[in-house]
Formats: sequence, structure tokens, C-alpha cells
Amino acid sequence: MASTTTPKGAPTPARKRGSQAVADRPSGPIEFVGESVEELKKVVWPTWSQVQQYFWAVLVFVLIVITYVGLLDLGFGWVLLKLFGAG
Repeated sequence: MASTTTPKGAPTPARKRGSQAVADRPSGPIEFVGESVEELKKVVWPTWSQVQQYFWAVLVFVLIVITYVGLLDLGFGWVLLKLFGAG
């Protein structure tokens, strides 16, 4: 029975590009900015209360990560000084 698949390494036919893909592209920077403004009008923006909650959540998380990395740095520094001496 004959196989219908192409052998491994054989070139495959190129895909045809539709003319619609070219027509959907913005024609210039002014049109791009206009379309961007229209898309931004569709965005559901957070309330001021949500922004404050997110701010505090991110701030606390960043402080925790800073503390964790700082303690790791101190710990590894102490271990290296004990292993190799201070001079």
C-alpha cells in the first residue's frame, strides 16, 4: 500500500497568503493611533478602590521578596566568609 505522507526532509509546499491579511493592516501611524484609542475605550478600567488594593498587595509582596532575597544574600555571604576566611 502506498503512503500519502511526504518523506522526512522533503520540502513541503508553501502556504498561500490571502489578500485579506494585507487589507487588515493599518495603513499608517495615524490610523494605528485612532484604532488604539478605539480599543482603549472598550477597556473596563479598575475603580480607585481596586487600584489601592492592588497597590498595597503588590507593595507587600515586593517587600516580602526583598526581605527573602536580602536574607539569602546575608546567609550565603556569611557561609562564604566562614569557608574562605575574611582575609
